[in-house]
Amino acid sequence: MMKVGQVLFCASAGGHYTEILQLSSLIKAYQGVVITEKTKISNQTEIPTRYMPYSSRNEGFIYVFKFFYVCLLSLVYFIQYRPKAIISTGVHSTLPLCLLGWLFRRKVIYIETVAVVDKPTLTGKIMYKFASEFYVQWEELLEVYPKGIYGGVLF
Repeated sequence: MMKVGQVLFCASAGGHYTEILQLSSLIKAYQGVVITEKTKISNQTEIPTRYMPYSSRNEGFIYVFKFFYVCLLSLVYFIQYRPKAIISTGVHSTLPLCLLGWLFRRKVIYIETVAVVDKPTLTGKIMYKFASEFYVQWEELLEVYPKGIYGGVLF
């Protein structure tokens, strides 16, 4: 029997969060914990959830401080749960947690967003180098990520 949180499911707010919720049967089966940005929508779930501050690169210089805080909070969550695996649909607020997983040789599974069909995202380009398994939701993306795994659309 796995302990709660040995599999972390992380995603930023909005569509990325909606994508990770498509894995709710896995989240429940593995007693997973979702790590996401706190919004009105993510605050209404019954799935065990921990929160990151909402941030955007459009915030300018303040984003640097928020991202540093996200890095610290990622370390706290990593120490608290000691995950065996991290599954992410991106983006920026999930990178530190995924990179901690890679650094400590945990399984890191990244699922590239469904929103982009034929070009890499910034997070995708980074995670392609570090993820244990890298999934794409569109076959066209296999040209961009040749070692990716086509898994179909989550929806």
